[in-house]
Amino acid sequence: MKRYLYFGEATVETTGESGMWPLDTFLGMTPAGASSTTMHFTSRKGAAVDDVLTITHTGNTTKAFMTEIVKYLQGDQKNPFLLVADRTNTSAVTSMIASVAVSSPN
Repeated sequence: MKRYLYFGEATVETTGESGMWPLDTFLGMTPAGASSTTMHFTSRKGAAVDDVLTITHTGNTTKAFMTEIVKYLQGDQKNPFLLVADRTNTSAVTSMIASVAVSSPN
């Protein structure tokens, strides 16, 4: 069964800052600053540039955030729809996530 990761920001209804990627397109994470991490996925549109999500995790280190995400992805997930961040209803894999920004090439 193919699994998908969903990410959405608080104003997704007006900004469109959300997306869902197959787990097998996840390429990795890199620190973007003291309180933010970028998550990279193979482009959904076939572009040479990755789709990038910038996750803000204020008050927590990048290492702590990455550890939480990896623990979640390694878990025995039965549902193919994995809700990582849904800021419209403040549910998330971890309470560390403060905001999500989606950058996808056109």
